[in-house]
Amino acid sequence: MSAPAAVSVFPPLKNILYATDFSPCSQAALPYLQAISERYGAAVHVVHAQPQVLTTDRAAKIDSERYAAEVEMRAVVASGAFNNIAFTTTVASGEVWEILSTVIREKNIDAIVMGTHGRRGVDKLVLGSVTEQVIRHASCPVLTLGPEAIHEPVDAGFSRILFATDYSAGSKHALRYALSLAQANHSHLIMLHVMDGKLGAMPSTSEATSPGVQILAEYIAQALAYGRHHLAEQLSADVLQRLNPEILVECGSAAETILATALKRDVRLIVMGARRSLVDSISTHWPWATASLVICGAHCPVLTVRG
Repeated sequence: MSAPAAVSVFPPLKNILYATDFSPCSQAALPYLQAISERYGAAVHVVHAQPQVLTTDRAAKIDSERYAAEVEMRAVVASGAFNNIAFTTTVASGEVWEILSTVIREKNIDAIVMGTHGRRGVDKLVLGSVTEQVIRHASCPVLTLGPEAIHEPVDAGFSRILFATDYSAGSKHALRYALSLAQANHSHLIMLHVMDGKLGAMPSTSEATSPGVQILAEYIAQALAYGRHHLAEQLSADVLQRLNPEILVECGSAAETILATALKRDVRLIVMGARRSLVDSISTHWPWATASLVICGAHCPVLTVRG
């Protein structure tokens, strides 16, 4: 099998959609929106979508809520985050994804930025329905500031970026954005692949001399070496020299390992691939369940990129 083509061309980010519900979570995403738009000279399209109201006094209710939303919108764009940014605003009533997808199409959106407070489900924190819709269906990358993220970023410039890969098509596509952001922000780039945790379950010291354990240890060492080679192989020589990424291969639960690595390394942005399939959201494996868990638990923004 031939080697995959090395990444050397970075994707443009000329138009960014900022989806806001005017909540503190949405407001917290503004410094990151500002950082990206200023680095790339991108225009920002601020969108607020109001769910349709079904009441006997529907017209009056819609007018009242729209007026309140427009007041909120003026307050958002009057903030310092938009001082050096070209922007447009949209306030519309209807199904949220339909409104956002229209703007994505009409404005040729290259990326989406949004905050989410998440919700509780089956005794754990999960993504809200709107956030899930956007991440699953948007054809462009989505930067999400999750419920556990620090809302007062000391460094919105992404000085340390963690790219998590499962070697899928989505991951390969996501790599282009990780490299582009790392170059634009002069970031330290960490490339991480997480192997199945069962491979890393080493026995006790008293068992360490058995032939089976020695074979397992050799297998793990070979797998780690292959992982590092595979990641390095995806970069062109020029990019590899300029960015000099740190390459890690770990054993364990994918989401837990990504989150632990991000926290330990004080990462400012996580980049990873994701798919939109409903089946993937039910699975406990890569990629959707992992992306969802990472967004919910990350202390920093997460950029998900569909394959």
